[in-house]
Amino acid sequence: MAIASSGEVPQSGISNCSTASLVFPHYWRRLVVLLVGSYLVILGLFWQTVTSLVRTWYSSRTFSHGFLVLPLFLYLVWLRRGRLAALRPIPDYRRLPLLLGLAAMWLLGNLGEIRVVQELALVAILVALIWTLLGTAVVRALRFPLAFLLFAVPFGQSLISPLQDFTAWFAVNALTLSNIPVVLENRTLSLSTGNWTVAEACSGIRYLISSVVLGLIYASIVYRSRKRQLIFVVASIAVPIVANGIRAYGIILLSYLTNNKVAVGVDHIVYGWLFFAAVQLALFGVGLKWQESPSHAAGIISAHPDDVAVPVTDDISSTKAALIVAIAAVVLVGLTPQIAAHLWKRATTTAGRLEAEPNVSLPWQPAATRDTTWAPDLGGADKEFGQSYKAGERRVDLYLALYSDRQGMKLVGNYNSVANPRLWSSVADSFEEAVIDGQTVRVHQTLLASDLASRLVWTLYWVGGEYTANPSRAKFLQTKSRLLGRPAIAAVIALGADYQVEPAEGEHILRDFLSHTSLSAAFRPSSK
Repeated sequence: MAIASSGEVPQSGISNCSTASLVFPHYWRRLVVLLVGSYLVILGLFWQTVTSLVRTWYSSRTFSHGFLVLPLFLYLVWLRRGRLAALRPIPDYRRLPLLLGLAAMWLLGNLGEIRVVQELALVAILVALIWTLLGTAVVRALRFPLAFLLFAVPFGQSLISPLQDFTAWFAVNALTLSNIPVVLENRTLSLSTGNWTVAEACSGIRYLISSVVLGLIYASIVYRSRKRQLIFVVASIAVPIVANGIRAYGIILLSYLTNNKVAVGVDHIVYGWLFFAAVQLALFGVGLKWQESPSHAAGIISAHPDDVAVPVTDDISSTKAALIVAIAAVVLVGLTPQIAAHLWKRATTTAGRLEAEPNVSLPWQPAATRDTTWAPDLGGADKEFGQSYKAGERRVDLYLALYSDRQGMKLVGNYNSVANPRLWSSVADSFEEAVIDGQTVRVHQTLLASDLASRLVWTLYWVGGEYTANPSRAKFLQTKSRLLGRPAIAAVIALGADYQVEPAEGEHILRDFLSHTSLSAAFRPSSK
């Protein structure tokens, strides 16, 4: 289907768009080359963020779908090629302030070392660049594929804890309805045949993200109606959450009925994925019942009523204007990594000048042995301090990680991540108040469980003299210091105590220890 020089907009649907005669005018080709060139320059300047993004896709099974986002994006664009060929891309310099704002967002994320903010800003910059070089009509035609690109960014970890809680709640209520005696304590289900803990891997976050990604693609291809698309996407969110609860219930039930001979160990993971695949196929099968006719579905690539037909002319002056806009956009965005490097250099200091050891008074004394298997799994610290203390039969383990202003420091990590996840698993978390160095501060409380003990852990940050349990606050304090050119030395503090029956036992031990401890002494300049 060739584009006529008379400027008529093709109205045919899928059948016409799939013919080999579809030809894009010269101005399209020039702007696409300009866009690709701009992308290569920007990706090169932000290469550190790009490699961080790809590394997360590779190392995390939860976000491995990121490798499919770009191919699926290109496929979705290909489906809309007929409509795109009928449009005239017009560079829009008014979007340059948007690019500048997104570059500032990346800068703040970089100074605060918040990877998700940097990655989100970079993907948004690439989307905004299309808007700047090709115009509003093209963005409107590609609004879904462009929005889909955001799934390249690893996000959703904050949903893990709520999903764990829901799965545990669903499973215990389903078991109760099945007349199976069960007790739920935090995220641990206790049955006569054994205990089951709803760990992070059982939260269903992988099922949920995979279902949403597949659901969005499915809805965009099968339906044209916004209402039907929305309903199917909502179903793609709700179904895997409920299905994961059913999966957990089914595995525990099967194990209970077979006296732990079936659905334990690796089996329950395999059964889980098979169950998810069956649920996803069933969801797609039900969705096909409301599939719209080809004439309706063709709308995803046919002309939009708001698009205006334009004559096909090879306007060299518009290409030059696009080149000027592209250069301005690349310069505005490209200066950001250089500004970040300057600010990092100005604020750089060393944590090696600090003590990293607190003052602890009697009756608490250093113990001969220490245990760090429960401590946060952070890494990259300039200094680490680990020590166990005893007062009679009571024992507290202390872990400090001190960080300078070097880039790549993993100050803020997952509270539930421990040095030995095979030994310890998180069963609950909350916030409590504690008195530290005479100040009342909030601490993050995590309950850990192993085959040998139950442990209560308090975690918080120290940044520039301020204690906080809020990761966002810690990042804000670091970012503020670096913007002002001041050192942003920080530390992670974790205290752990075992308890026999109730977590309150551990709380009492930790409060008494802190009343005899000066943590601020760990952050004073060293006399050595």
